Amino acid sequence: MDNSEKEQGGLFLYEQPELMSAEQHGKLGLTPADKPYAFASHARAVPLTLAEFASAQRNYPIVFTNLENPFPVAVVGLLEDENLFINDGVWDPACYVPAYLRCHPFSFAGEQEGRIAVVVDRKASTVTENARYPFFVDGKLATETESMMRFCAQYEAERLRTLNFCTQLRDLGLLASQRAMHTPDGSTEEQTLANYVSVDTQKLAELSDEAVVELHRSGRLASIYLQAYSMENWQPLMIRRDQRAKPAAVK
Repeated sequence: MDNSEKEQGGLFLYEQPELMSAEQHGKLGLTPADKPYAFASHARAVPLTLAEFASAQRNYPIVFTNLENPFPVAVVGLLEDENLFINDGVWDPACYVPAYLRCHPFSFAGEQEGRIAVVVDRKASTVTENARYPFFVDGKLATETESMMRFCAQYEAERLRTLNFCTQLRDLGLLASQRAMHTPDGSTEEQTLANYVSVDTQKLAELSDEAVVELHRSGRLASIYLQAYSMENWQPLMIRRDQRAKPAAVK
């Protein structure tokens, strides 16, 4: 599940990110799309922050990108480059939508003179002229735009907090390479579904009392267990993949 640092940064799934300005984007805005998540239809994993673990662990395996620079992602696809939670551009309404995707087409770019700066994906289907929600009104940021910028800034703060958490897991030696296995119907041989990085519960059990207490008091021990519980979602994910493949097989 190492999809490189693109899954950690603000450019993963963004085709043409541009720093938003009134001069360049003054005539543009957002128009809701019939297929709002089509841009993520080929993603097999989506970045997550710590604040999302409780919601995401109900639907997705939560794994880490790699051992060296780990970052959590929700696994939304398996062997093929297909997001199993998107159907015709629409996310499964019964499942949690990661905040990273809800930021799109915006992404936090920093602060300039005390003001939030964002990039906007110019090629996003929702970015149009004569938009329902203009980015700017009379040369100033529209209320809706300011709201989205604040959301992106909040996401960035959570992303940084999550990076700190991942660094702690790595430094404590709690992460390990693992493998999800599956036995296809009619076969007696297991096949590899995915190679991934996860918390090693045995290494967690071997931590010193002092380290465990520190994790507990920081609230991070709960996040570790949520990630571990999410491993129960490999089988439902496989079932979802098989169900999606059935119509194609019938044809």
